[in-house]
Amino acid sequence: MTHDQNVLLPWVHASRLFELWQEAKALGLASANVQLLTDMIACPGGDFCALANARSLPIAEAITQRYQDLDELDDIGEIDLHISGCINSCGHHHSGHIGILGVDKDGKEWYQVTLGGSDGSDLSGAAAAGKVIGPSFSAAEVPDVIEAVLGTYRDLRESGENFQNTVRRTGLDPFKEAAKQARHKDAETAAA
Repeated sequence: MTHDQNVLLPWVHASRLFELWQEAKALGLASANVQLLTDMIACPGGDFCALANARSLPIAEAITQRYQDLDELDDIGEIDLHISGCINSCGHHHSGHIGILGVDKDGKEWYQVTLGGSDGSDLSGAAAAGKVIGPSFSAAEVPDVIEAVLGTYRDLRESGENFQNTVRRTGLDPFKEAAKQARHKDAETAAA
C-alpha cells in the first residue's frame, strides 16, 4: 500500500501488465482514476477507530458515487482529496487540495471543509495547510458542498489551470459562497 492508499504491485514484467490489468478489471480494481478526485485518502474514521469524532468512509463513498464519470473526472483534473475523522489527521486533511475533517458538535457528526492544502509535491506546490471555508457541514451536505466547490472551480478556471492554481489566484471567497449556497436549509440553524 502506498501513502496515497493505492496498491503497488512491484516486479510485474512489462509483458504481463495487460494480463494483470484484465484480472484487476474483472475484480473491479482497475479504475483509471489515479490523482483524480475519487483517488482520495480517507482514514477509517468512526467506523473502525475509537479516536474518531466522525465517520470518514461514508463521506468518501458518497463522493465516489457522485463522481463515476471518468470524462468528468478528467475534466476536473488532478485533485488531492483527503478525509480525516478527527484532529489526529490520519487522512491528512490539512494537506489536501480539498480536505474534510470530521468534528463532534453536541454528540453529532459534522465536517469542516478546507481548500488549498499542499503536501509539498510537484502537483501541489510548497507545503501548506488548507484553509477552512465556512462553518461545519452535515454528512448529507458534504457531497453537495464538494460539488459546489468543483462547479465554482470549473466556472472560474483559466485555460489549462488546475484546481490549486485557481484557488490561489481567486482566493477562497468564491468557494466559501458556493459552499454556503450548498447548505441544506434545515442545517443552517444547527450549524450556527
